[in-house]
Amino acid sequence: MNKKTIAETMTMTIAVIAMLAIVIMGLDKALDNWEIVECYKIQSYAEEYKNFLYSLENSGGFYITAIEKEMCEHHGIVVNAPVR
Repeated sequence: MNKKTIAETMTMTIAVIAMLAIVIMGLDKALDNWEIVECYKIQSYAEEYKNFLYSLENSGGFYITAIEKEMCEHHGIVVNAPVR
């Protein structure tokens, strides 16, 4: 290989790595935004169905899962609903 080919290969490799990094960062940001939207939906459902909260005496009612609670807490969104 000559110096020109090596330089072109290195340049292309660096460009591809940079593009992949940008795509990965974009996907991470998109996922964070999707989680925030989901937490606000859950928060509105908790408010809308606050009279149907889950209790141990019955098997119905509105509740959130531990994963949903953890996700919303990560983004600083408080959801007032029991965790089941």
